[in-house]
Amino acid sequence: MPREMFAFQTDEDNSPTLTRSPESQSSMTSSLGASIERPVRKDLQSLTGLAQLRSKGANISARNDLHPYVQTLSLADVDSCVALENAAFPENERCSREKFNYRLSACSELCLGLFSTFDADAPTSSVPTYATARPTNSAAPTKKAVLIAHIVATKCESKTITDRSMDCPPDWQSSAPPSDGRGHQEHGRTIAVHSVAVLPQYQGRHLGSMTLKSYLQRMETAGIADRISLLAHQPLFKFYEGLGFESQGPSECKSYGGGWHDLVRRPVLRSKLSSPRLDQGPCCAFG
Repeated sequence: MPREMFAFQTDEDNSPTLTRSPESQSSMTSSLGASIERPVRKDLQSLTGLAQLRSKGANISARNDLHPYVQTLSLADVDSCVALENAAFPENERCSREKFNYRLSACSELCLGLFSTFDADAPTSSVPTYATARPTNSAAPTKKAVLIAHIVATKCESKTITDRSMDCPPDWQSSAPPSDGRGHQEHGRTIAVHSVAVLPQYQGRHLGSMTLKSYLQRMETAGIADRISLLAHQPLFKFYEGLGFESQGPSECKSYGGGWHDLVRRPVLRSKLSSPRLDQGPCCAFG
């Protein structure tokens, strides 16, 4: 469901450093395969340079309590995605469990999570996704990979997001679901970003923009689409323009109140990916 909230500052002094996943994961489907897996290390190294924590004395521990890394989401992350969504948005604006199940079944390779490793004895009562987190690996069962932020998307055949591309096809769990243009279109050349969310207690740390940068690089390096599309209201244009998106004018999408604008980013050279500079940036999601 389209919605947005001003959620995270772009103050790099509050930005944790991205690290590598404690356990390599190969959950990407054959449609991407190694084409995404190969650039991950360079991707994280690049983001580490962008978001390097600048120590300025006091309160360093509060800033450096995360050890974030990105990895592809899978069906095993549905509970955490639902918990994150419930924490980030009011009830009438949350992506449903069914849609998470559908999207992570149909195209998990298009969905990215920002995780951080937590020890079992860490204070976690305020982290809604801790209870649904999984151990990072079998050798360290007391360490959990906790979902902090996520980006969930599908592919569509239109150049911009439509009401039908936001929907779930009927009987999608059947062996031969009907092809009526709803939901994920495997041969589409547009990546439709439906959900971007950051846990409220970790907003204001540049995590949303870091995750988006990582996502954009991974998708564009894979070469699986001609464009990446999302919906936004006009006050958010500057933020998305800083990430290479361009407004295409008012959207034909009328869901959830309408009044949306289409924003599209076409593949660009990595060197052109600029860092947005705003006092505040959006956390948005399109259910």
